[in-house]
Amino acid sequence: MATEKATDVSSVETPADLKEYPGRTLGVVALVFSFFIQLPALIMGIIAWVWSHRVGENNVPAKVAVAVSGALLLLGILLFVGWIALVVSLGGEYGRGFDPEWRMMRGWSS
Repeated sequence: MATEKATDVSSVETPADLKEYPGRTLGVVALVFSFFIQLPALIMGIIAWVWSHRVGENNVPAKVAVAVSGALLLLGILLFVGWIALVVSLGGEYGRGFDPEWRMMRGWSS
């Protein structure tokens, strides 16, 4: 009962996959953020990738975060530009509707 051996925490072996290296946690955080806020996630993913590359480690979450946030950021920019183009093209029809000279040039009577 009282004479049981206490296990030494320092002697417990951890798998090689779970070793800590610079940029590991930041890469995971960047991967989570890449689905919600792309620009900060892209920056964090690049920083984590560089930090882990400097010590010779392969940081897969950082690489995936850079890819996902970059793709979603590009898609968001394209959608925004397309939306602006659509609004401008539809709004052009309403811009000169009250100008009588423009209506007369088109041959429309007022």
